[in-house]
Amino acid sequence: MKRQLVVMLAALFSMCCLAACGNEDPALKTDGTVQLESPVSGTEETQTTADKEQKKSDAAILVVSFGTSYNDSRDLTIGAVEEAIAEAFPEYEVRRAFTSQIIIDKLKERDGLEIDNVEQALDRAVADGIRELTVQPTHLMDGYEYHDLVKALADYQDRFDKIALAEPLLSDDADFEAVIKAITEKTASYDDGETAICFMGHGTEAASNEVYAKLQDKLTQSGYDNYYIGTVEASPSIEDVIAALAAKGTYKRVILQPLMVVAGDHANNDMAGAEEDSWKTMLEEEGYEVECIIEGLGQIPDIREIYVAHTRTAFSAGKSPAEIIGEEESSRAASGNLGNGTYQITVESSSSMFRVEKAELTVADGNMTAVITLGGTGYSKLYMGTAEQAASAEEFECIPYVEDADGAYTYTIPVEALDQPIDCAAFSKKKEEWYDRQLTFLSASALEGMAEDGMYTIDVTLGGGSGKTTIVSPATITVTGGTAVATIEWSSPNYDYMLVDGEKYLPVNTEGNSVFEIPVSVYDEEMPVIGDTIAMSKPHEIEYTLTFHSETMKAAE
Repeated sequence: MKRQLVVMLAALFSMCCLAACGNEDPALKTDGTVQLESPVSGTEETQTTADKEQKKSDAAILVVSFGTSYNDSRDLTIGAVEEAIAEAFPEYEVRRAFTSQIIIDKLKERDGLEIDNVEQALDRAVADGIRELTVQPTHLMDGYEYHDLVKALADYQDRFDKIALAEPLLSDDADFEAVIKAITEKTASYDDGETAICFMGHGTEAASNEVYAKLQDKLTQSGYDNYYIGTVEASPSIEDVIAALAAKGTYKRVILQPLMVVAGDHANNDMAGAEEDSWKTMLEEEGYEVECIIEGLGQIPDIREIYVAHTRTAFSAGKSPAEIIGEEESSRAASGNLGNGTYQITVESSSSMFRVEKAELTVADGNMTAVITLGGTGYSKLYMGTAEQAASAEEFECIPYVEDADGAYTYTIPVEALDQPIDCAAFSKKKEEWYDRQLTFLSASALEGMAEDGMYTIDVTLGGGSGKTTIVSPATITVTGGTAVATIEWSSPNYDYMLVDGEKYLPVNTEGNSVFEIPVSVYDEEMPVIGDTIAMSKPHEIEYTLTFHSETMKAAE
């Protein structure tokens, strides 16, 4: 009996040892459930029943990222941001969506990993009975992808009680200061006076690309004059960074690190690759010792906390997609429907003593600034408001003059709206007194100034419709007396008229594909048009948009 008891105890001990040794997967818990590395749904990963029971059944947070096929970096960056949000808001289920369908397809084919795109994530949320959805993008700025997300959410807004969209990483001055603190503390050990610390951003053609220059300016103003910002696909470029390093002339070593949430393809190849056009290679050819840090911003805890703070703000003050779109439309209306770009514009002044000789207006996503040149040199500074307000304003709120190459006084001022008077106080150097003035920026003159009379070519993009029909691009534009008329050729002979601003335009040809001559009312923004096709069983009007890209406009040969 005693011997049998010893044998039984030994067998039991062996079984326990085998069970412990066999449980090498750290994801397995003692109760047999699965402990996930990333508590998100929208992938092939799912949460435990116990976890779900502790969360609100009709509310969720959707974290939207571009995505990456680098698995390790994804876990350390996107996954870490998601986990930080999940830990901060344990009562909410945190879900994942990627915007890059290419990456989604690659992960599914290569790894069997299924991740929702935005539409799939929204459909899943509706099917699961989610009524309140908070969406936190991990984008760096409100560029094209952010606005695409806004449009996608707007299509689903009536299927939820509430959708609140949180802000991307760099949204206000406090965000810039927080990011600067995070990246400078993370790289402080490299700051030895002989090392330049360079961050690689992605860059974008959108006006939001200005965040890179703004971040550079704020770094310099904060005393971090050995920190440099460059971009892969926009400005400032690596050539700009190299020129800045050479101008300083004291650096022996350069540290490279991505200014991106994820350290993916750009970081591993464009930044740290061995190819002749990688940043590392180009800097080494300039004689610098180069060290690359392959870490995304998502790996920095303080960066993750910015996203958490934005999510928290979204719960109480987050804007719905409709609100964001409404603000954008208001901005476009205030800017006279001028698209992004720089325009020569006529400015009317309320006083002959305050004559604007010329003005250059810059429109960036509805925000407008202008560089105005006055006809005299009698005013040392301006204030956007009344003379009474200017008299009690702080000095930093005033706008000083800058002399141009000809000695004329120029001022860079914000422009609230076009075609209506704007208060602008001017300080007289001679009398040391503020005077009330008003400026009116005339939107029609901006379009007239797009080009002198003549014939031009311009790239044009067709939107809407089924996607089966195309138009010839570049198109021809004829400018006469400041009025632009575009020649639009369709890929089909079956369009019998077009409608533009309610006016009907007939084809200008009788054979071949349908060709129309229509007025151009706006550049760099979608211009609504209607094309009537007779290719179907009966004539059918189809809504399209045409976007004329002003930066491609050039004289026809």
